[in-house]
Amino acid sequence: MSEIVTRGRLLRETVAPYAAREDRAGVTKLSISLPTEMVEVVRAAAAESGMSVSATIAAALRRTLGDAEQALLDAALEAQAEENLAFARAYEPIAMDLISKLEW
Repeated sequence: MSEIVTRGRLLRETVAPYAAREDRAGVTKLSISLPTEMVEVVRAAAAESGMSVSATIAAALRRTLGDAEQALLDAALEAQAEENLAFARAYEPIAMDLISKLEW
């Protein structure tokens, strides 16, 4: 099996969940230039999946944009987690003082 076919299969499997079939009403034609090898891989993935080259590229873009958005969300959650931990550590002595004053 050639490397292009193998890479095409991997691309097809990667973008399959993102291959939403949209009607043509909201489509804009766009001319782009890509390296020849990349075009061959995309064409192989499209042929194997039964999708058009445009749909395959759109699915890959959806995946890339989704991954980028998820990375931003993950970073925001991580920053918030650090802030929450700092707050909890700052509040700990106050909580301990309040707990020590409770009558059990």
